[in-house]
Amino acid sequence: MNIIITAGGTSERIDDVRSITNTSTGRLGRAIGECFLAEYGEKIENLYYLHGLRAVPPEGSKVRAVPVEGVRDLQDALSRLLTTEKIDAVIHAMAVSDYMVKEVTTLEKIKAGDETPLGGNKISSNIDDLTIIMQRSPKVISIIKQKSPDTTLVGFKLLSHVPREELIQVGHALLEKNGCSFVLANDLAEIGGGKHRGYLIHRDGTYDTMEDNGEIASVIAKRVMEERK
Repeated sequence: MNIIITAGGTSERIDDVRSITNTSTGRLGRAIGECFLAEYGEKIENLYYLHGLRAVPPEGSKVRAVPVEGVRDLQDALSRLLTTEKIDAVIHAMAVSDYMVKEVTTLEKIKAGDETPLGGNKISSNIDDLTIIMQRSPKVISIIKQKSPDTTLVGFKLLSHVPREELIQVGHALLEKNGCSFVLANDLAEIGGGKHRGYLIHRDGTYDTMEDNGEIASVIAKRVMEERK
């Protein structure tokens, strides 16, 4: 089997020394990778680990670590692997930026109607009204089944302080929209202090409930392997 795991967070450059990122550590993605290797390692040929620059990949001779920075880097790396390798499963745990930097300017330039963005490798720190124009990122998850229809896809959805029914409903909508086999839905209110409650939603709307990263990793690996039998 060839498996792709995406983990950590993407980072969008403002200039050569500054970037916008998120708080994802990649710990859950690493736990999932370690679980696949520990419990099903004899069946795995390659574990491609596409990870944000702050995330640490699992160790092992079958791990192919691929560091990625921005959304476009992730999209390119996924597209390359999905079209050149037979990928059995993708566990898309990465916290992908919803927005990318379009251009950097100043409020003064905007008010003056000057559409010329700021240039240079490092934007001056003397600017008082730095303004970053963002654009929506492409939904990377949407390309996975398009590129590789037979791949088992596990998507992830994180919401914050919502009723469980809403969390399951939103997670299942993501599953249906992107052709996922499963979606791991979680609520920020149920993460912290060593706890991480997650709900692995199935196509029929039923779900498994897990209480920490280790249990989440074990159930995801088990369900994927069952799907690939």
